[in-house]
Amino acid sequence: MASISETSDDGSNGGVPNQKPEEPHKNPQEEKENQNENPNEADEEDDHQDEEVENLPPIPRKIPPVLIENTIAPLRRCHYPKLSLLSNAFRQVISSEDLFQVRSLIGSTERVLYTLITFKYPTFEEGRWFILQRRNNTSLKLNCVTSLPPMFLGCTAVTIGHKIYVMGGYNFRYNKTISTVLEIDCRFNTCRHLRNMKRDRCSAVAGVIDGRIYVVAGRQRRFDDWVEVFDVETERWELVPGPFSSFASSSGKFIVHVVLDNKIYIMDGDYCFAYDPRRRRWETWGPESAQRSYWHLSSCVVDDLLYAIVPREIFGASIVVYDPRGIAWRPVMGLEFWPNLVYFESKMANFGGKLLQGMLIFDEYGLMTNYDLSEVALT
Repeated sequence: MASISETSDDGSNGGVPNQKPEEPHKNPQEEKENQNENPNEADEEDDHQDEEVENLPPIPRKIPPVLIENTIAPLRRCHYPKLSLLSNAFRQVISSEDLFQVRSLIGSTERVLYTLITFKYPTFEEGRWFILQRRNNTSLKLNCVTSLPPMFLGCTAVTIGHKIYVMGGYNFRYNKTISTVLEIDCRFNTCRHLRNMKRDRCSAVAGVIDGRIYVVAGRQRRFDDWVEVFDVETERWELVPGPFSSFASSSGKFIVHVVLDNKIYIMDGDYCFAYDPRRRRWETWGPESAQRSYWHLSSCVVDDLLYAIVPREIFGASIVVYDPRGIAWRPVMGLEFWPNLVYFESKMANFGGKLLQGMLIFDEYGLMTNYDLSEVALT
């Protein structure tokens, strides 16, 4: 039980803190007689006050998790690392799936761009994941995700929802191609191993079509195992036998590919070809085709359109776009005053429906010293 006493600074109680101001001249003898006449009433009143205090709800010593959840759910994720340092309760809420369900319900989800950067020279280190996040209304910052392990060189990756699936690669420690599959949960930046692919693959291409992951090539070109598919619900792999493009390299190692119009487009030297998983058919285009004209490593897809960087002299703009339905390239308007970009040093990506162009800057020893980013809103 706690007692609270109030005092007044205006001197109305004559300087005696416990004396009531409306009875400043009461006779002490009369007060004593009145107390003797009604002793039971005073005791009953005290008991009643004690009972009222004891019936008050207890003051919680910890902040309820629901209150923490509702408070931090509208905040940007970039603030969560600092908030997790406040207490154990904050750390538990931030690392729970319930928080991200609440964020989805209130429309507080964020677009986060993950990029796998490999420093081949001079250390030949395995690739590390970096996150590109918006720190405030304008600035973008690139941070290394230290909680994720290094990735094998030559791996391929796809995204489904808040998860990234990384498949295959080359293990330099054992000097062999691998079939390893990792699932990265981007909400918590954690990963787990899934069932391996049916075949070892390095420098394969992958795409998500109809909610399933298709992995093509990455090994010697053969009829029965050049393609396999992964069901994310059952977590099972199946080989997809069928024909392949006769123009494709026999090594089956490719670097440039995109998913466009529910097909997996692959660049292979002067040729490009597309695999249609629904029909299990291949299409091939030669070096003079429109598909091959300006497509290269720095290209990316936004809203089923292929964007590429070109010299300004060709179209009068630094970026062009290809529509697979119209089979034609056209310049992206509004970029007439942009600097002339160097396509072999740049990389573009889809960042929440906007076109993000980035370029890593290295010193003479091959170490990254800075990066340059530009964002284009498409209409």
